[in-house]
Amino acid sequence: MKEGIWRLPELQGLYLGSREQDDYPGMTVGIVGMGRIGSRVAKLLKPWGCPMIGCDPYVADSHFEELGVERVDYDTLLSRAEIITFHVTLTPETRQMFNAEAIAKTQPGTILINDSRGQVVNGDALCDALESDHIAAAALDVFEDEPVDPDARILKMGDKVLLSPHMVSSNLRGGLHPGLIWATKCVLAALHGDVPDAVFNKDVLPTWEQRYKSKNILP
Repeated sequence: MKEGIWRLPELQGLYLGSREQDDYPGMTVGIVGMGRIGSRVAKLLKPWGCPMIGCDPYVADSHFEELGVERVDYDTLLSRAEIITFHVTLTPETRQMFNAEAIAKTQPGTILINDSRGQVVNGDALCDALESDHIAAAALDVFEDEPVDPDARILKMGDKVLLSPHMVSSNLRGGLHPGLIWATKCVLAALHGDVPDAVFNKDVLPTWEQRYKSKNILP
């Protein structure tokens, strides 16, 4: 619009949510990774009424049920989802999990969102799929190499991609501030003899509770 252009016909939108008046079920969203961030995405999408499917082998069935997300395996998610959004940590299991083989299992016109880690998606395979229109569009704020090389193919995909720097913590209410608060609360809880909210190695808890539970060492 700033250039005086109005309604380009090639820039058509897609209606995400369901519509009861014409029995439109909405677009099926596939959430890969149902941890803290993936769960938040599901909560934000729920009011839209669109079908949600998800996969995460490390999350209980009850968590999927609570969020209104149908649990499926990864291959099923690839074949059924019209929008695929990744919210996983980078591990040997997740590295390059969205590659040419995975893309071949998706529907033509699938939309990809990746704001987990850049290495989860094979960049060349994604660009090939964008060029062939098998992947209709992609939104990324993480990349295989950061900062992105000025000659990277993904920068030449035009309106098919929405790109942002990996900068989730670069905001007035983010950064280290929340982390400092969480860490302080956990330390104070431990010193009071209480189990902290965030414990990575839960195997140590029985021994810790035997030695320190209910033992307040603060004055």
